[in-house]
Amino acid sequence: MSTIRTLIVDDEPRIRRGIERLILSCGEDFEIAAVLSDGKEALDYMHACGGAVDLVISDVKMPEMDGLSFVKEARRQYSFFALFISGYDDFAYLQAALREGAIDYVLKPVDRDQFRLRLGEIREQIHQHSARRFRLGELEQKAGQLKKTRQTQILSYTTSIGVDLSRLGYWVDDFPQGYYQLMYVSLDTPPVKSRSFTTKDWEAYSYVLENIIEELVHQHADASGWCWRGGQSEFWALLLLPEDEEAASQCWRELAERIRLAITMYTPFTVSIACAGVLEDLYLLPDAKRECLSLIQYRLIEGGNRLFVPQQVTGAVAAEDRQGRMYAAASRLKQAVEQLRLEDAMAQAKLYFAEIEQGSSPEMILREVQNLIIQVHAASMEGNSVIGSAVTLEETFEKLRRAAHWQELKQAVLEQVQEAVRGMEQMRSSRKLATPVEQAKTWIKGQLSGDLTIKRIADQVHMNPTYFCECFKNQTGETVLDYITRKRMEAASEKLRDPGLKLTEISQGVGYQDVKYFSRLFKQWSGVTPTQYREQKSSLPAISSGKRK
Repeated sequence: MSTIRTLIVDDEPRIRRGIERLILSCGEDFEIAAVLSDGKEALDYMHACGGAVDLVISDVKMPEMDGLSFVKEARRQYSFFALFISGYDDFAYLQAALREGAIDYVLKPVDRDQFRLRLGEIREQIHQHSARRFRLGELEQKAGQLKKTRQTQILSYTTSIGVDLSRLGYWVDDFPQGYYQLMYVSLDTPPVKSRSFTTKDWEAYSYVLENIIEELVHQHADASGWCWRGGQSEFWALLLLPEDEEAASQCWRELAERIRLAITMYTPFTVSIACAGVLEDLYLLPDAKRECLSLIQYRLIEGGNRLFVPQQVTGAVAAEDRQGRMYAAASRLKQAVEQLRLEDAMAQAKLYFAEIEQGSSPEMILREVQNLIIQVHAASMEGNSVIGSAVTLEETFEKLRRAAHWQELKQAVLEQVQEAVRGMEQMRSSRKLATPVEQAKTWIKGQLSGDLTIKRIADQVHMNPTYFCECFKNQTGETVLDYITRKRMEAASEKLRDPGLKLTEISQGVGYQDVKYFSRLFKQWSGVTPTQYREQKSSLPAISSGKRK
């Protein structure tokens, strides 16, 4: 058992030395932490050592700071036993000492035998207290481990295929509030020498991979990171991000790089890592999973051993930036497919082709067409369509490579778009989920200025939040949060037509207290800032920008 660190505080040197000798004569259980002359000096020492003291033996009356004041102040931050010594036989001092939590009050001159006897009793009390605290710490640690295990099991269940999400309940309540990042780690094509690996070899390597990822996640995020296995060669990690946006981005990017490098260093394999967009609500975890799975397919084009993240596309790309226009067209095509708008999807595909026709080489053109196919396939997969199950991406790419001329290449892509939309229409028409989703959409439209959380919306239609997110995405082709953002932007665009409304009023009127954040979202949605949109749409004579804000 550890020694009892004892702090002696008395303004009389002779008394201090005497108490020190008495304590040392009581056996090796006691250790003198420090011998000090007043309460102020003792309080400074407590702060310096972080309260690493078990027993304080202090005089009551001292200059600078008396013993009662010192113990009262120190107990606000630290836990310790206190024994007071004083030459004043005054009941008021005894009451005050006991109120401050003293275990005893000894009068001067100190009786040596009685002091040793009392110190022996105090030693037992301190040891019993330490044992209870140790057992409590063990119980708290076990409880924390059990909670972590339960959380990881829930995350694994949520990202599994074919699970009944309606049975999960309000599982998000078990997790801290904040923004999250989902990370998908997938083994690249194994090296040639792995063909000679036995089943035991693969089991061993899977164990090593899992341990590397788990250790790095826990080192990086501690209690704010979770890791679990998907298939034999795929792993998932979830991180609770720092509040600062720049620090959050650095957090998950650094972890992804550490995982990639560690696996390359300690195993014969490489991995590709896909990170979905930041999760504003954990109920959208299944959507983030699907986004990761669609992102990892870019490995077919880009190659492995790298990080894949969503393309940051906005409508404000410069007109001369052809690459930006292609990304924007591909993004809009994906959204049109998700929302079953076949005409819009076909129109965006043609815009995309108009850009890639200017490509400088057949290899570049094929690469861009493959990128478009991935967008269509991802939209179909996220919508749980039958497309993609019968025809794989590899088969589609092989068909593209065999195309004899440009028109054949173009036709192959347009057929994929049509097949995706029709497959999703068939899937959705077979489900009887329209009523709850439509009810939710109606309720959302009336609450755009308020605090719209997935839990609140799901409660309105009496559905489990996670299951509701799945139903909403399957029914509409977009996530709940994307739908809310779109409706808020549409409402804001109407309000911007009124030159009498300030931007702050419009922002708050559609649920955003931060005008800068609102402006950034509006620009992503429309391609222009709110002020520029107002200038374009207003039929009134131009008004100075100062009056519009």
